[in-house]
Amino acid sequence: MRKIRFFIALWAGKLLLFVFKRIGRTRDDKPGMASMRLCEDFLAQVAKPELTIAVTGTNGKTSISSMVAEMLSKQGLTVSYNDWGANHHAGQARCILDTVSIFNKPVKDACVIESDELISPINIPRIKPNYMIVNNVARDSMLRNANPEYIAGQLRKACDGSPETVVIINADDPLCCFIGEKNRKVYFGADYLHTNPFENIAKDFSVCPVCGASVKYEYRNYRHIGKFICTDCGVATPARDFLSKGVSADSTSISVEEKAGCFDYPLISRGVHNVYNTTAIVALMRDLGNSPEEVAHLLSVTKLPEFRETRHFVDDVEVICRVAKGQNATSVSTVFEHLAKDESKKELIILLDEIFDNPKKQETVAWIYDTDYEFLNNDNIRKIVIGGPRCKDHYLRLLLAGLPKEKICCVKDIFETAKLVDHKGVDKIFILHDVNCVSRGHAVRDAVIEHIKAKGGKVNAR
Repeated sequence: MRKIRFFIALWAGKLLLFVFKRIGRTRDDKPGMASMRLCEDFLAQVAKPELTIAVTGTNGKTSISSMVAEMLSKQGLTVSYNDWGANHHAGQARCILDTVSIFNKPVKDACVIESDELISPINIPRIKPNYMIVNNVARDSMLRNANPEYIAGQLRKACDGSPETVVIINADDPLCCFIGEKNRKVYFGADYLHTNPFENIAKDFSVCPVCGASVKYEYRNYRHIGKFICTDCGVATPARDFLSKGVSADSTSISVEEKAGCFDYPLISRGVHNVYNTTAIVALMRDLGNSPEEVAHLLSVTKLPEFRETRHFVDDVEVICRVAKGQNATSVSTVFEHLAKDESKKELIILLDEIFDNPKKQETVAWIYDTDYEFLNNDNIRKIVIGGPRCKDHYLRLLLAGLPKEKICCVKDIFETAKLVDHKGVDKIFILHDVNCVSRGHAVRDAVIEHIKAKGGKVNAR
């Protein structure tokens, strides 16, 4: 009976997937949802490709999984991957449905599965991937993810339930580097990157996870990520199998040290978090048996998903549209710190309401008080325009951060924000939008470009 139920779920999911592809609804996880509803342990019974890679962690999942999928494809492998970030039960089932035939036989070489940390103890033991990348654990949505220690515990359960999985893990993150005691682990990290990280309001890690004593850092690269040691019990950053030794002067490449030597690799994008993302990808691809030269070539022809960041030049002003994950104090604070350290003259449009005018949902604004809006109190930031239903909450938070109110504009209609920026005398205009509001962010970006063109600005090809 269990087998019959599974095949009914498989055929129903495959039929829906076929129909959805024919009508252009390729980015829809309803086929996976149907299979999961018809067979609760569908993910355990469905066949997996020869290579299955799961990617999890608070920040960087989509960037890493997208790039890994593209790199494998460029090697000639057939790969299934949900490129729109569907990382819950239905999305994962949808991804695997695309890798098997109606007879439950693998028809693709690889599958790259983005996995939400919260559901990992359920689905990772069912999927049993060959590899699991754990990029970091940090403060995230209060509604969904409670606290970092809880999420680390969930990931620990996931690893314990799939001991045959190779875990590629951030050794510099004390919240997650100790999980996976039963697994073979490949550690990655970074030497001191001279980032001079700011002090954050909220501390994700302050005491030893073993004895509760204070922890001493030899260095931090950002937030709680760095080389640490407990002076009481000796718990410390594990030895890194892949260690980024530094960033090139032009910020386009990194040197990664490993057992076979030290090799240079293209950096996927500027920013300290992308040093870690790139090093995680290098660790995976090298462990899969690829040469340093092959990995470097693949990185050079692979790009971040466009929805993460776009750049346009209008009248010599760079208009940058960038994701800043709403309700996630870690992600937004990291972006704010990057903007503060960018010495160019700039104006900002902030669109960080995850839920726009949805009467069926209610979000908490408590996360903005864990977020370092103080970083924006910087002379290089000439004006901040806030848009969206929660704009006054962000306005209050900026005032509490010490920003003068004459530098802040507040408007509920997000499309009105484009009319409030002034491109004269600035080098850059940043539009920061939530990960779930990509289309809105891009629409505002286009409105900003049109606003500048209407004032006589010309689009520059660069």
